[in-house]
Amino acid sequence: MSKKLNLYLLIITGFCCSAMQAQTIKDSIALPQVIIELEANYNYNFSYADHDIKEVYVPVYSKEMPFIDILGFLEANTSLVFEIVSEKFIAITKKNDILTQEKMEELETIIISNYLARGISKKDQGTFEVNFDNFGVLPGLIEPDALQTIRALPGVESINEKISDLNIRGGTQDQNLVLWDGIRMYQSGHFFGLISAINPYMTQRVSLIKNGTSSAYGNSVSGIISLETSDKIGNDFHAEAGVNYLSIYGLVDVPVFENSSVKVAARSSINGVFKTPTYDQYYDRAFQNTEITDNEQSVKSNDAFSFYDVSLRWLYQASKKDFLRLNVIYLNNDLSFLEKAIVENEVSTKTSNLSQTSLGVGLFHKRTWSDVFQTNIQYYFSNYRLDSKNANAITSQDLKQENDVIENSFKFTTSWKLDPLLKWKNGFEYLQTRIDNVQKMSNPLSGNFSQLYASNYALFSTLSFKSNDLRTSVQLGSRLNYFKEFDTFLFEPRFSFNQKIVESLSFELLGEIKSQSSTQIIDFQNDFLGIENRRWQLSDQEEVPILKSYQLSLGIHYNKNNWLASTEAYTKKVKGITSRSQGFQNQYEYASLIGEYYIRGIDFLLKRKFGRLNAWASYSLTNNDYTFTSISEEAFDSNIEIANSLSFTTSYEYDDLKLSGGIKWRSGKHYTPISEEGLANNQFDYLATNSANLNSYVRVDFSASKQFPIHSKINAYAGISIWNVLNTKNIVNAYYERIEGDIFMVKEEGLGITPNLIFRLMF
Repeated sequence: MSKKLNLYLLIITGFCCSAMQAQTIKDSIALPQVIIELEANYNYNFSYADHDIKEVYVPVYSKEMPFIDILGFLEANTSLVFEIVSEKFIAITKKNDILTQEKMEELETIIISNYLARGISKKDQGTFEVNFDNFGVLPGLIEPDALQTIRALPGVESINEKISDLNIRGGTQDQNLVLWDGIRMYQSGHFFGLISAINPYMTQRVSLIKNGTSSAYGNSVSGIISLETSDKIGNDFHAEAGVNYLSIYGLVDVPVFENSSVKVAARSSINGVFKTPTYDQYYDRAFQNTEITDNEQSVKSNDAFSFYDVSLRWLYQASKKDFLRLNVIYLNNDLSFLEKAIVENEVSTKTSNLSQTSLGVGLFHKRTWSDVFQTNIQYYFSNYRLDSKNANAITSQDLKQENDVIENSFKFTTSWKLDPLLKWKNGFEYLQTRIDNVQKMSNPLSGNFSQLYASNYALFSTLSFKSNDLRTSVQLGSRLNYFKEFDTFLFEPRFSFNQKIVESLSFELLGEIKSQSSTQIIDFQNDFLGIENRRWQLSDQEEVPILKSYQLSLGIHYNKNNWLASTEAYTKKVKGITSRSQGFQNQYEYASLIGEYYIRGIDFLLKRKFGRLNAWASYSLTNNDYTFTSISEEAFDSNIEIANSLSFTTSYEYDDLKLSGGIKWRSGKHYTPISEEGLANNQFDYLATNSANLNSYVRVDFSASKQFPIHSKINAYAGISIWNVLNTKNIVNAYYERIEGDIFMVKEEGLGITPNLIFRLMF
């Protein structure tokens, strides 16, 4: 395996050398690049189907030409029509296409285009969408990573820097619904949460819903993150290969027969061949204060860590009315290490290991019965498994732990266009989930096993209205859930309303009620070697209730003359949370409490476009409180509250060169201090819960990338990013431990200065 990987890297290096000697083609320019320049120089945004412009090149034109003449020049040299449909938008269509009313509606659903960067849009139902076929640049980001991208949006944080632990409007990561082409992913991170586990080159777009969720989505009380691959059937062979300081990847998209294509991608860590400074930083961050780095009484050696993922997507246009898609994805993280200790003057050796895997399989069928009626059928199977064996060389005690999630889902949806302004969607979903938890201990022999099932039947319906002038958009939906095991019905109304006051000013009102029957719990902080200490568990309506959330938000958006100002205020309450799901590391670490959290917040965004330069600032103010009535009627600050979060960012694009830099500042995380004496009754003497804060978190990031041709059929891409440029020491968590009578405050540090390089070839 290592020899093959070495050969792979050698081939890529050879291509790098040839790129330095190749002549760049200058007699034509790619149409996507032309659009970037026109959007930078004129107050217009272009709307188009990505596949219509992706492989289109035009002759170099004079930039002194008037704008209207440039559009005429582009029409004369392509098979496309450039139509100005409003004072802000230009629609690009093929000459033999007619811009139907439906296409016009899709165009006008965008309330704000280029929200933070090019390719990020805000739609009229409160949804943020990122299109990576037309994506700009963000600081510290040199790959089209969906989860890293949405983390830059206001209202989305990661209090511990882990990409798998996104806190959306005060929620914990297990309260998010993460979908890959409709398949629920119970694992979203490699390196045990620090980097995205979904191959970025398989994802074409990602949608984030913070409120106003469609009734088609269930089993989540916080954000919806939907990652989607392209539905375009490839007619030509396409391949990519790339390497960065953490991993190597390859991708092929191949037509297999008429009206069908298969895309396959694979990615693997490269530390088996060589270790980079980037890998060392991530390794130290992932495993600090865990079994593998605790060398107080024993020596850890021969540690082996690796990750990889494989994904497949098959498309087939069976007929003019029938479209099929098959998805398969497999994710893996593996860690093992050898522990040696001197016990009774003899060397004791034990091997510990940890494995985290996910398998997802999905099948989707869409049938267009007529111009006004369509049906979708989707089935998926999702299996998440976490296994560990903690072998202690000192005590000769082995602890084996397992967490296994098996889920099957069937969803049927109908879409009926009642008239050009009114659309009605209805559907049925059946969801069956089984979660096993196993814990076995030797010396002394003990253990426990639990297996719980949840069967959820749901009916959902949504009525969508758009006014004839496209200024008013209303969506009214409801979902009726039936939980078989508890014989319980839950009714969940949802709505979104967007109104354009004038062309440049709009406001939106969003609301929803949602529920969730699965959650993650933390029994002990050293579960699974202390590295991945969260395990999934189903509700039992006793110790773990069904979660219920209630949310309302109001937004106002202004977009004119290259200025963008956006404000969103919201209030959200989630009932039925357990203290074991919230990561307490104080007096409530081992308590079993049921309560709620209540968050009020407001997000601000101000952006200005100066030609090819973008600059924006965002600020979030939140108040997130817990209430556990069994201990106190008074509320106290949440473990994941970030009261203040401020970002400043700039980006610049020119001729496929992308530069971006930014600074992020936020309030320090809450923690619970102890008294000066430290102990009372031989236990930690804690003061008021979460009454102290760590120092503020500050991070400066930078990224630069460039795409260039090295052959008529080969393009190259090179990029560099630096995370935490100033090498600021950020403490992201703190708690107390007692070792041999001494009290220590354990501090978890965020990533230090972390460079990354990438080189890609696209055939």
